[in-house]
Amino acid sequence: MNNVRMYFLYADGSGQTKINKRSSINGWYILSGVIVHERNWKIIEEKLTELKKEIFPQLLPNEWELHAAEIWNNRGFFSDPELKVNFDKKKEIFSKVLELICNSELQIINIIILKDKLNQKYVTPKAMEYSWTLLVERFEHLLRNEPEETNNGLLFVDSDQKIPEKEIKDLIWRLVRKGSSMQRVDHVIEDPIFTKSHLRNLIQLADMMAYVIHRSYRGDIKFKDWFDGLKHKMYQPNGELNKFGLKEFPDDR
Repeated sequence: MNNVRMYFLYADGSGQTKINKRSSINGWYILSGVIVHERNWKIIEEKLTELKKEIFPQLLPNEWELHAAEIWNNRGFFSDPELKVNFDKKKEIFSKVLELICNSELQIINIIILKDKLNQKYVTPKAMEYSWTLLVERFEHLLRNEPEETNNGLLFVDSDQKIPEKEIKDLIWRLVRKGSSMQRVDHVIEDPIFTKSHLRNLIQLADMMAYVIHRSYRGDIKFKDWFDGLKHKMYQPNGELNKFGLKEFPDDR
């Protein structure tokens, strides 16, 4: 009997998939996936719960979530003056969360959609479709090449993101049933699980990761330092980071 092992990919994005065809400055869309083995997900969940207690000792961990854009811009929950989320507190939160990522048994896949380049190259620039296809392809590659007899992979997706669930479900179903233009998809389970991000600490990690990369691509030096510190956690078989753990598209290299 096959020794089946399960991997979980927790996905979230930063930016908009929409492209304004009249604009030459559309920026980027980042889709990040945090991948953990079934034996490690609970350990990381508990580590992040303890970290949240450390960041705001006066709050219960499930009373708030790591939402990077809201933290950095003092929006929503983090606009409360009693929390005192000043610049130093923001740096503390990001630094501690990213340190946790660096010290945990996980791997990261990041898809960077260069929207202006996509707009120039394709008549119908489908940022959503390309980002999710590239993410699933790389997850499939990891599942095939991990040192286990058989590996399957399940996706957990933030249900609050702006892309309709049905679009993501239909795309993943097509990839699993028919493959992509590049490869078969045999190990990814066709039914992703959509869940509220406040219920899944690891989706919150994906949110933080995507935001850090987005801000780094925008030229923010502090975020670039955090981004560079995380590169060793990105999936890079045979050292090929730019094809796998940090995939830009379109890519002329």
